[in-house]
Amino acid sequence: MSNDEVQIQYKKLSTQPTDQLKLNYLNTWLRGRCLLSNHAYQLAAVFYDDGMRLQFAYSAYPNIYDKENYYLLFDAFNSLSFAFRFYDFVNGNTVEYQAPPPPSPVKIFPDLNYPSPVGYKGVGGCSLPMSDNDFMVLVTPVVQQQGDVNRMNTGTQFIQNNCVSLAQLIMLSTLIQLDMNRMKFLKQNITRCYDIQNFSFADQLFSTQAYKVDWIAFGDATVKSLLPPPIPVVPICVVTDADMNSIISTIKNLSFSSTKISTAKQIIQSKKCFTVSQMKAIVLLMDFEADKLEVAKYGYDYTIDQQNYYQMTDVFDFDSSSNDLLAFLKTKK
Repeated sequence: MSNDEVQIQYKKLSTQPTDQLKLNYLNTWLRGRCLLSNHAYQLAAVFYDDGMRLQFAYSAYPNIYDKENYYLLFDAFNSLSFAFRFYDFVNGNTVEYQAPPPPSPVKIFPDLNYPSPVGYKGVGGCSLPMSDNDFMVLVTPVVQQQGDVNRMNTGTQFIQNNCVSLAQLIMLSTLIQLDMNRMKFLKQNITRCYDIQNFSFADQLFSTQAYKVDWIAFGDATVKSLLPPPIPVVPICVVTDADMNSIISTIKNLSFSSTKISTAKQIIQSKKCFTVSQMKAIVLLMDFEADKLEVAKYGYDYTIDQQNYYQMTDVFDFDSSSNDLLAFLKTKK
């Protein structure tokens, strides 16, 4: 790892308000990285407390490339007591003492009923939320802001740059004091959350029932606007017995064969879903063999049980017409 990269991380660490947050940040950053002993020495200097400095020395040790030089950190401690503990740790004599427990982490967010995004299948505003550990490290700039307006602006920028869960949005909202500002912040950012349909958990943020009701109504409307439109139900295509009686009566009352053909075709095209038996009844209304064959061929595309269309040969008086229709059916397969 280059000196420049270490210096960049040192500057970032310097902005963390507490030693615990500095340690959390370093533990996250060190994952999968190798570190030289002199770099670890530089980073150790960022801690105010020797106890936290020792915790860093413990956690960084597996990532040290030149472990034979790790004694450099001995001079990083202000207290000889902690320096000797570090010395014993490097020498493998940790059984002779118990490392001091890490200080309790600074509690930033209240204990609420936070929803879990695990297994979420609903609509979402981003692909995958950041882990809670990363969130706790990276949220520091928002926490450091003073006043609702600054925290709302910085929080919104944070959400725009990261995929957050609804629980993390709720945590950010707890940093805002006034209910009206919390409502504004939530409404502005809910559509960028991973698990939007967990929105009802955020009603815990409000002290009055009016705000709770307003939020639930807004969440419902937001989810409905994001859901895909329902698939329209395709109506079942049926030609009823009453329809057939009317069709037969209409065609029977026509005087000319050409008019019967054109009317039959028009009716067939408009209804679109005849059975073979119904189509046979229409074809039989034609006056001539050629007319029957013409209407029979035309009706094929508007028949719902086409696998039975060979039965249409029953309407013809001549084998030649039946053979002509069967040849036509072969072209349709």
